[in-house]
Amino acid sequence: MAIALLHRQGRWFLQRRALDAPHLPGLWEFPGGKIEPGESPETASRRELEEELSWNPGSLRALEPLTHAYADRVVELHPFLAEGPELPRASLAWGWFTATEATRLPAPEANAPLLTMLERLP
Repeated sequence: MAIALLHRQGRWFLQRRALDAPHLPGLWEFPGGKIEPGESPETASRRELEEELSWNPGSLRALEPLTHAYADRVVELHPFLAEGPELPRASLAWGWFTATEATRLPAPEANAPLLTMLERLP
């Protein structure tokens, strides 16, 4: 999974999954998605940002990949710090949250190590 971490003024961008999503419905997560065959994690992150937010980041900086085991699957997360122009308004549920605020949202378990990593960034 390629994950984009968008940061503005001490807050992180999260979006809410659809209530009818087959996996983790209604939970808050960072933008991102599956890496297609033959696609690099960075290319996947850029593609997902365009698909989900109609947004093209100016730059992406790779962070250390993380692995998380759910009861039914194991996911490998490839997080990237994303920088670029202001986000366009999206029609989905989204918001900007501090790392502490984000820990209080109903979210995928895999968000926990990402938030811990973000709290340690300068």
